[in-house]
Amino acid sequence: MNKSRLLLALAVGALAVWFNAPTASAHAAYESSSPDFAEELNQSPAEVSLRFTQELFRRDGANRLWLSATRTSDAWEVELTPVAISNEDRHVMRASLDLDLEPGRYTLRWTNLSAEDGDTDSGSIPFYVAAEPTISEIEQDRAIAQELLIAYPGDEADAPAATDTAAAATPAVVRSDRSDGASLGAGPIIWLAVGGFAALVVTGALGFHLGSRRRSV
Repeated sequence: MNKSRLLLALAVGALAVWFNAPTASAHAAYESSSPDFAEELNQSPAEVSLRFTQELFRRDGANRLWLSATRTSDAWEVELTPVAISNEDRHVMRASLDLDLEPGRYTLRWTNLSAEDGDTDSGSIPFYVAAEPTISEIEQDRAIAQELLIAYPGDEADAPAATDTAAAATPAVVRSDRSDGASLGAGPIIWLAVGGFAALVVTGALGFHLGSRRRSV
């Protein structure tokens, strides 16, 4: 095999890996919280916390929390300070809540900075104090859950069991963690081998065809 055929084989193999390798979402995305998403509390919480998929980077003004009342006619929003990020688990952002919240719907909003990729992210979650969500609020909460790429509470339990075909047709949401990019994995390696073999076959057939034409001239 000459040098040009070898380069072509490697290029085809690289393209196979590119199109078939799994991708991971960037940012320190929402993972869980306290209060939980759309949780109905009996009383006002003393603290709020959020857990993200990546560790947070400590920088003044980069990791912030706001709490807002969204049901009352005199809607308000207040920033919660200081925001604490523990040395033991830098995935978690928390703040004390010195407010005695009245019954109603509240929204916890955040911005953060990932220590792993340097990207910023923002979002919000709803929760309820001594109150139940209305039909309209449930629809709003479902839309927020879709933006966060999470299931609305109870939807997973109520959903019928997925068939093998449906499960195979539904793409999985992949979130990055410390293992992302550590290795190619079996899938890309297999595709690299298949792509390289296919390229060898194609280039071999092309070379044979050209050689036959030259001999026939």
